[in-house]
Amino acid sequence: MGLFDVDINKHIIKNEEILSYDYIPQKIPYRENQIQEIANSIKPMLNERSGSNLFIYGAPGIGKTASIKWVLKELEETTDEIIPIYINCWNLKTKYFIFSKIANKLNLAFTAGKSSEHVLQHIIYKLKNKKPVFVFDEIDKIESTDFLYQITSNFPSACIHLISNKFDYVTKIDPRIKSRIILKNLEFRPYNLEEINGIIKERAEKALKKNAINPEHIKQISNITYNKKDVRVGIYLLKESAKIAEQRGKNKIEKEDIKKAIDSSLDKKPDEEKLSKDESLILEIVKDNDGEIAGELFEKYKSKNGKLSYKSFKRYAKRLERLGLLKLKRTAGGFKGRSTRIYIKK
Repeated sequence: MGLFDVDINKHIIKNEEILSYDYIPQKIPYRENQIQEIANSIKPMLNERSGSNLFIYGAPGIGKTASIKWVLKELEETTDEIIPIYINCWNLKTKYFIFSKIANKLNLAFTAGKSSEHVLQHIIYKLKNKKPVFVFDEIDKIESTDFLYQITSNFPSACIHLISNKFDYVTKIDPRIKSRIILKNLEFRPYNLEEINGIIKERAEKALKKNAINPEHIKQISNITYNKKDVRVGIYLLKESAKIAEQRGKNKIEKEDIKKAIDSSLDKKPDEEKLSKDESLILEIVKDNDGEIAGELFEKYKSKNGKLSYKSFKRYAKRLERLGLLKLKRTAGGFKGRSTRIYIKK
């Protein structure tokens, strides 16, 4: 066989989309109560009343985003009067980027290069006589929540949902903003082992060919996932194990496929999948030169065709620290006087 010849009889994955992080099932298992609470917070808006604002929190990979997206999809299919606007704040550092993303969701053109206030005015006009539901996922990743004051001021009938991995994030919001939003807490507790096993089993049944993985191996993946407290780990292992088995010309996942998937993937945090090209390059350099001075790391970054200035390099490093991937420690001497040592966060 040639390098790129394909044997369709050795395919294990029948629908790879089901094994992606962004896949939203037709039914979100084990989150029925939370989904109902989210829906209840929006329902009054259908009767010309005010909805409730929510602070949704819980560890990564336990269904927060999937649940909110499922509710918003149902909302879109129910009414045209309520406009759901979902924004992931992962790489949105300022209110300009937040407003630009909202404008993009509303199909507003000609906002590039305009001021944040200009973009906001376009959003206000577009949503005139509409009732928006704003969802700001991973809200703890942005630098400032000042934009929320403008959202509450210009959209008094809007429903606002903030989502965070950190249960205490809401305590850090400016009191003047918090007093306007009045958030109700909604906690997502971690899945137990039985629930994780059910999720992995269901994904396997829908994504893989029949009998492609036996129940013992599903339990093995479930146990690892439970220990990592992140269902995304299990879904990733299921996909990688299937791919490895396919590469070996097998039509069934075996123990050695799972072991290889574990060895190649569990040292990588799920959040690293979302990094920009420059952020990934900086993280890679620090991994290879843990604890070096920022200036020396910057020179290595430039040698790998990095395009950022030193100032931007430091800003990106600080952002990676906020994401829990790096640790920065000030030190005397070094590049251009006082500098910083950068470490991988253990």
